[in-house]
Amino acid sequence: MVHHRAWYVADGGEHTTRDVVRWYRDDDSGAEPASEHPAPRPGEARDFWLVGDLHYYNLADAVRSGDFLRTRAGSQPMEALTNLAFLSRWRSPRRTGRILTAQLLADTPGLTAYPHTVDRAGRTGIAVAAINGGGRERCLLILHPSTGEVRAYELAARTATGWQARIYLLLLTRTHVERRWWEPSADGAPCPHRNRIGG
Repeated sequence: MVHHRAWYVADGGEHTTRDVVRWYRDDDSGAEPASEHPAPRPGEARDFWLVGDLHYYNLADAVRSGDFLRTRAGSQPMEALTNLAFLSRWRSPRRTGRILTAQLLADTPGLTAYPHTVDRAGRTGIAVAAINGGGRERCLLILHPSTGEVRAYELAARTATGWQARIYLLLLTRTHVERRWWEPSADGAPCPHRNRIGG
């Protein structure tokens, strides 16, 4: 189970905050309540995925094999950081998965490490950053200094006043639980899927 909060800034400057508690199981089922404000969809929505519904994201296998993780993350530095942040919204990898992630980052060229980086929750970690070829965008992944868990992710654009975050993801809580805490009622009413995998 992963609880995360994300901030998004649209091209027009509009700010959106999403707060999500996401449950995922290795049989590719899952559930989440998510709240969003102030726009475009204020309020709370709930999604539910039956067994196998999430198989196309390869979430179950992504942190089991170094080769598979490298394929899943991509070979470009910014792509690798973004995809690892995506996985962290769904998975709470055990120690072996975190070791695979650390090895992947160590083997990816073009990354710069910044120790003692503070995330928006005030936690200090090790940041790993990549800047695109033109220097216009930067990805930043902040890791727990001891466990290697992903704590935060930022996608920022260079402006006249410095780096400005366009997306900021904060991983607040992650744990392992034995069962879903929520699922749709048994009255047969359909549960709409937003399919906003990046959310």
